[in-house]
Amino acid sequence: MPDWISQHLPAWAQGPLAWLVQPAVLGTLVGGSVLLFVLSLIGIPFFLTRVPADFFSRSEREPAGIGRPARPGWLLLIRILKNILGVILVLAGLVMLLIPGQGLLTIVAGLVLLEFPGKRRLERWVITRPAVHRPINALRRRVGRPPLKLPGGDGEVEGEG
Repeated sequence: MPDWISQHLPAWAQGPLAWLVQPAVLGTLVGGSVLLFVLSLIGIPFFLTRVPADFFSRSEREPAGIGRPARPGWLLLIRILKNILGVILVLAGLVMLLIPGQGLLTIVAGLVLLEFPGKRRLERWVITRPAVHRPINALRRRVGRPPLKLPGGDGEVEGEG
């Protein structure tokens, strides 16, 4: 690490930063960034074009679940893996807000996969942001899919389409 940087840093930050600027670590970060970028270019459009048009506008998909029959263990494993993938996508999306990549779209895809209280309300709020639904609907139009229907309406936001 250059002296001009280390002299302006507190002592507690010098060790981690010295580790971070090593060529092997920087190369790994750059490689990871490129990999996330490529995966987001392929995976996010693939996923977003397959979401049903009414996914965000329909009412809750299932009731509260009281009295639901027991599920086989493999279904629980799938739910756990789906949530892990959702967390990875949300974190990758947050990173992509700072590096090249489709950050907002990746965060939306991760949120759709996660299961947590208030998820539906958060999904609906996020998808109504013009910076989120406009690029998604433009992508869906390019592949011949209908636009997403937004909550509280029966179609796209006025002025789109």
